[in-house]
Amino acid sequence: MDIRRFFNKPRSVSEDPGDGDRACVSEAGCSYAQTSEEIDSAREANVSPAEASRQQRSSQQASEPAGDLGIDQPNQVVKKNYPSRLFSGKKRSFHSAWYTNRDWLEYSVNADAAYCYPCRKFRAPGSSMDSAFTLNGFSDWKHAVEMGKGLNKHAASKEHMLCATMWKDKEMRIATGREVSTLVNAEQLQRNRYYLSSIVDVIEFLAVNHLPFRGDNDSYVSMSDDGCGLFLSMFEYTLRKDPVLATIAQSIPHNARYTSHEIQNELLDIMSTMVTEHIVTEVGESFYTIKVDGTRDPTGRENISIVVRFINESYEPTERLLTIATADQGDAATLTDTIVEELSKAGLSPRRIISQVYDGASLMSGKHGGVQKRLQEKLQRDIPYVHCFNHQLHLVVSHALAAEQAVLDFFSTCNILYKFCRRPTVAILYKGERLKRLLEQRWTGHFGTVSVVLRSFDDLVTLLKEIDSQRTYGADVRVEAAGLLRTMSEPSFRFIAEMVHSILSYLDPPNTMLQSEDMDLLTGMQLVNSACVCVENLRSEIKLVALLERCRSAEPPMEKRRRTINPAFDSYIVEERIAQEDPNDEMELRRLYFSCIDSVCGEIKERFGERNCAVMGALKALDPEDADFLDASKIAPLLKLTNTSVVDTEYAVANQFLRARMDDTSPPDGGRWTMAKVLKYLHQPLEAMPSVITALKHALTFGASTALCENSFSTLKNVFSDHRQSMLHKRKANLIMLAFEKDLTKKFRTEWRDTVLRRFHSVAHRRLPLY
Repeated sequence: MDIRRFFNKPRSVSEDPGDGDRACVSEAGCSYAQTSEEIDSAREANVSPAEASRQQRSSQQASEPAGDLGIDQPNQVVKKNYPSRLFSGKKRSFHSAWYTNRDWLEYSVNADAAYCYPCRKFRAPGSSMDSAFTLNGFSDWKHAVEMGKGLNKHAASKEHMLCATMWKDKEMRIATGREVSTLVNAEQLQRNRYYLSSIVDVIEFLAVNHLPFRGDNDSYVSMSDDGCGLFLSMFEYTLRKDPVLATIAQSIPHNARYTSHEIQNELLDIMSTMVTEHIVTEVGESFYTIKVDGTRDPTGRENISIVVRFINESYEPTERLLTIATADQGDAATLTDTIVEELSKAGLSPRRIISQVYDGASLMSGKHGGVQKRLQEKLQRDIPYVHCFNHQLHLVVSHALAAEQAVLDFFSTCNILYKFCRRPTVAILYKGERLKRLLEQRWTGHFGTVSVVLRSFDDLVTLLKEIDSQRTYGADVRVEAAGLLRTMSEPSFRFIAEMVHSILSYLDPPNTMLQSEDMDLLTGMQLVNSACVCVENLRSEIKLVALLERCRSAEPPMEKRRRTINPAFDSYIVEERIAQEDPNDEMELRRLYFSCIDSVCGEIKERFGERNCAVMGALKALDPEDADFLDASKIAPLLKLTNTSVVDTEYAVANQFLRARMDDTSPPDGGRWTMAKVLKYLHQPLEAMPSVITALKHALTFGASTALCENSFSTLKNVFSDHRQSMLHKRKANLIMLAFEKDLTKKFRTEWRDTVLRRFHSVAHRRLPLY
C-alpha cells in the first residue's frame, strides 16, 4: 500500500462525546451539514439549523427498526407456525398467505410484527406516515385483512403508494442499468471510495496503536489548529502528503465529509463486527473452550472478557478475544446468561462448549451456584471446569510462604526497603538495580523482589551504611537505615532470600509457559508436576549445606545486647529458663528450609493432584510418550463429552501407525513428539480415522489459563485512559477488539477494505455514493 494512503486519512469515532473526543458541533465538521431545506424547516420550527439537522438525523435513525428486516428486498419469512396472540380470547397469528399480491409486506421474527418495506426505505423524513408499518411494527392480526383496516388500509394510503412507486422506479433503474450509481461518473465513485478508504485507514491505525481519536476541536475546517485530536491531525497530514486525496477532498460535499464521531462509531462497529465474524468463521463447527474473567474500569463498569480456544484449519490451537461484554449485576446467574447471550449473538452455539476456564473465585467456581455449575445446568450437559493454573500457582506460593512468620517478616522488610530507596534523597545515592514493588496479587512480584535484592545486596548494604554514618540526613532517615542495615546483616535474611529464590525459580518457567496461547491442559499439568519434582529435589542435606555456605557473611553480624536475668527473681531459686529462638541459629534455619519446601510441594499436590479424573486420564492416553497411548477405553470419557462414538479399530490402527512413524522419524521442527505435533504434522493420514483425530482436537482444545483475558485488560487500560472515559461501552468494546486482535484488524488495509466500504454504503441515507 502506498504510504501516502496510510497517513492521509481522517479520524475516529466516539459513541457519546467519548474517547476524550467531544462531539462534532460545528457546521463544517459535522458529517451532516445543514442543507437549505433544513435551514428553512428550522426557521419554521423556530429552532437552530443545527438542532433541526440533529432532529432529522435522530428521526431517521429512530425510524430504522432493529432486527431481521430486509435490506435490499422485503424479508418475507415463511413459517409453518407463527407465534400467536390472544384477541378477545381467541389466538390469532400472522399468515404467509398474506404475502399474496402484497410484495411490499415483510415479517420480523424478532418483533413478531409486519412491516412495509418501501415505506421503511423511501418515506420522506418527518412525514406523518403511520409508524406501525415503519417503526413499531403491525401486529393487530384480528383486523389484518379486514376491508378498510390493517394491511388493506395501509396499501390504499397515499403515502404508501408514493413510496411503492419510488421503490418500483428504483428496481426498474437497476434492471435497465440506469441506477443512481451508474448516473454518477465512474471516476467520481472511485474518488469517493478513495476518500472514505483513507478514513478507514486512519481509524485502523489509531485503533491498533491504542491511540485516542478526538480532541477539543472537532471542526473539519479547523483541522490544522491545535487541539483538533489525532484523527483530524492525521487526516490533515495525509492531505498535505497526498495531493490526490487533497484534490478529492475539495470535491466532497460539506454534508458528506464523514469525519464526525457518529461516522467514526459506525465504521468502528462495522470493523469490529467483521473481526468477530471472522473469528466465528475460524471456529466453524469445532468444539471450543471458553475463558472468562472480569474487571472494573475506572468508572465502575464491569468488563467481562470472553475468550474462545479452538483448533483452527491448520490444526493448531488458537485463542481469540470474542468480545468485551458488560452486565448490570455481578451475580452468577446474570453472568451465566451474559456469557450464553454473547456467544449466541456472535454466532457461536453454546452447545459446542467443551470446557470452561475461570479463576477460583466462588462466583465462578462454586460447585452448587457458581457460573461453571449454572452453565452446565443451563445447557444440560457435563462441561468440565478448569481452575486457571496461573491463579493456582499464585495461591500455592502465597499460602505456602505465609505459613512461616520469618518469611512474612522478610517480605515486609523488602517492602520497607523498596519504599526507603524511593525517597528522593536516598535514590540519588543508590547505584544498584531498581527494586521491584511487591505485588500481593501476583506471586511473580515476590520472585522479582527477591531476585533484585540478591543481585543488589552489596549495593544496598553500602547505601545503608553511608546514610547511617552521615549526619546530613534527618534522624528518621538514619534510624530507618540503621534498622534496615541490622536486619540485612543477619544471616537469616540472606538465607531466606536465597531459599525463596531457589524455590520460586523452579515455578517461574511453568508460570510463563502457561500464559502462551498454544498451552493445553495436559502439557500444563506436566509442567507443574515437573516443577514440583525439581522443588522436592531441593530437600537434601547437601543443598542445605551449600546454601548455608553461600549465606555466611564476610563480616560478623552486629552484636545484640546481652540478655540479663531479671532482678525480680533474685529472691527465688530459678530451676529452668525458657530459651528464646534465635532466628540465626542453624537448627532454626534448617527447620525453616525443609518446612518451606514441604509446604510448597504439599500445596502443589493438593491443588493439582485432584485432576486425576477420567477426563485427565483420557488426556494422558493421548500423550505419545504414555504407556496407554491411544487406549480406546481410557479415551472414551473425553469423547463422551461431545457424544462422539469410539471406534476401537481406528485406535488400534492409529496406534500401530503412529508408533512406527514416531520411531522412524522426528518432528519437522525437532524435539519430541507431542499431541500438538502429531495432530499438526500427521493429520492427513489420521483423517481416515475420524474418531482419533476428533479425540486429539478435543484434548488440545482444553485450556489451562485465563492469561489472554488478563492481557485484554491491559488493552482496556490503554484504551480507556484517564482522558477517554466519556465513551460508552459499545465504542470501548469495539476499540478493545480492534486493538487486541490487531492481526485481523490490519486486514482492513488490504483484503477487507472493500467489504467495509460496501457495508457502510448499504446503510440508508448515504450522501456520498460509493458504488
